[in-house]
Amino acid sequence: MSPYWVTGMADTKLFQYYERQDVLPTFGNFKSAAQLEAYAAQRRELFADKLMLPPRLFRDAEVLEFGPDSGENAMVFAGWGARMTLAEPNRLAHAKIQAYFARFGLADRLRDLAPADVEGFRSECRFDVIDAEGFIYTIQPSETWLRIFDRLLHPDGYAVVSYYERYGGFFELALRAIHAAGKALTGRSPLDTARLLFEAKWNSIPHTRAFESWLMDVLENPFVRYRTFIDAGELCGAADSLGFDFHAAWPAYRDALDIYWHKKVYPRDATLRRTTRHLRRSRLSFLGGRKLYLVGGDEAVDTICLSIERLVRDVDRLIDEPFGDGLMQVVSDLASLREMLKTTGIFADGAADIESLMATLDSFFRIFSAIGRRDAGTLAALTQSDKAFIDTWGQPAHFLVLRKRPEPSPRER
Repeated sequence: MSPYWVTGMADTKLFQYYERQDVLPTFGNFKSAAQLEAYAAQRRELFADKLMLPPRLFRDAEVLEFGPDSGENAMVFAGWGARMTLAEPNRLAHAKIQAYFARFGLADRLRDLAPADVEGFRSECRFDVIDAEGFIYTIQPSETWLRIFDRLLHPDGYAVVSYYERYGGFFELALRAIHAAGKALTGRSPLDTARLLFEAKWNSIPHTRAFESWLMDVLENPFVRYRTFIDAGELCGAADSLGFDFHAAWPAYRDALDIYWHKKVYPRDATLRRTTRHLRRSRLSFLGGRKLYLVGGDEAVDTICLSIERLVRDVDRLIDEPFGDGLMQVVSDLASLREMLKTTGIFADGAADIESLMATLDSFFRIFSAIGRRDAGTLAALTQSDKAFIDTWGQPAHFLVLRKRPEPSPRER
């Protein structure tokens, strides 16, 4: 029996889900320095160009990485000169990490490898950088891990996280709902159903992981749900209240079109309000995975945001009840959103991007309508041939860099 179909047990933490599958989800199996360097180049572009954290910042820095899995990211940080402390609760990963560091001559950069998760990690040390990618959204509420990071970071230290953003994750939820309906309609296994519905979509992009890994990471992952996805604005508000300043994000959380005198300093509350406003106007961009910025009045923007919120929530309900009362609501939500967007001011790179979004909403309308008719043949035909469906992935994974505020001087207290 394949490890990708071990089901029927409730996991309270994401690492338990992967541990039970007996698989390391991000293992790249690097065998040569060239492979590692190619991966490091990708990370360098992300950190230097998008997250404003150049590799030089990691030189001799004390870095704590939570959830390193098999350790590829940790080796890149070590190659940039960081001293690494790793907290990995899945003991299956420890031998891989140690072997990796030894193979690439980085063993002296591995300070500690602790069998702990975020909430179970204990240390008297403080760190310059904390990195937690790909799982932090499963620790709810976000204030839980923010408080832990605050305790472990030096003042002016950085926290780097990636997470599922609530509205960018719409397509992940929709794919899960379609997969759930497909399993019910065909009686096939999760893998056979996924291939029947999504093989063309999967093959349309370059990828380094197996199709089975994607099935496990997204379509069968019990944590890929609305209840765990994080609203970007709410996260920024929580971070601000717990002593963190915003440093950078991808996609951008700071309004890049804002222009003012360089010596002007906004109060923190005003900065947070501007960021939150920008994020609300970016909600359609996150959903569509491209620049689709809402430029209408606040009332019109609020109406679109509420429509998107309702659509995401209703699609999530279909994962548990593919043919429940929510199905027709999703069909109605899709039609309603499409009609509203026809008269909404949208800033995009061109009309083609707006037309592409409309085509994508149309494709989902047809797909969920086919599910409503219990038409498995049409469902499979649409998912395997509809160009808008195949080409669109949304923007589910967001990166955020927070900086711990300096401790106030005695005069400021």
